[in-house]
Amino acid sequence: MKRKSTPASAMKLVALIGLVASAPPLFAADDSKRMTDPFTGAFFPPELVFLAQDRIALTQEQQDALHTRMEKTQQRSDELRAKLERETAMLATFAKQEPVDEASLVAQLDKVLDVERELKHLHVGLVVAIKNLLTPEQRAQLREIAKGGGAQLAEDARKRLSGKVERVKEGAHKWADSGRDPSDVLRTMEEKFKPLIEAGKITEAEAELDRILEQLKQDAK
Repeated sequence: MKRKSTPASAMKLVALIGLVASAPPLFAADDSKRMTDPFTGAFFPPELVFLAQDRIALTQEQQDALHTRMEKTQQRSDELRAKLERETAMLATFAKQEPVDEASLVAQLDKVLDVERELKHLHVGLVVAIKNLLTPEQRAQLREIAKGGGAQLAEDARKRLSGKVERVKEGAHKWADSGRDPSDVLRTMEEKFKPLIEAGKITEAEAELDRILEQLKQDAK
């Protein structure tokens, strides 16, 4: 049993949530791209929607739909990024040949561009789905929120995540009190939640917390 280590480990994770408040806004507009990006101001990044979910009264049905689409997109995105890394490495190999086989290089470049194109399609599909999921009132609210820079949203997210971490701690305590080893829960927090928070990936971090809480709730039945 690792009962005594539970509070210390969880408290360490609570402290990490403070990184959210100091992270730069994830949805701030880049003025340098306003004249070249046709999508500027048209869509809402997932991070903005998740951070503002309480303020725009996102329903449970909307949250579930958003989580489902995000998880599906993330899975495919990970696959494509791994493929892009492989194809790019192969492109570098062709480029370093002496002499360079132009036909092979161009063919490999096409493979890299194909993967990049699919990644962009995936991203556009996600933001379109998010926009269509929201009501006109929610979209108007998000546009107003985005103008403010996001400091208050970051603070709201920190409080919300802190509350969920506390619930994870309580669940871990209950497991320990009932004789069940909570180390799996704490390992997930340390190996998945912590890196996401440190990387500023608030959406993914909260989704990880929600999965842990769902596991704790199911096991409590």
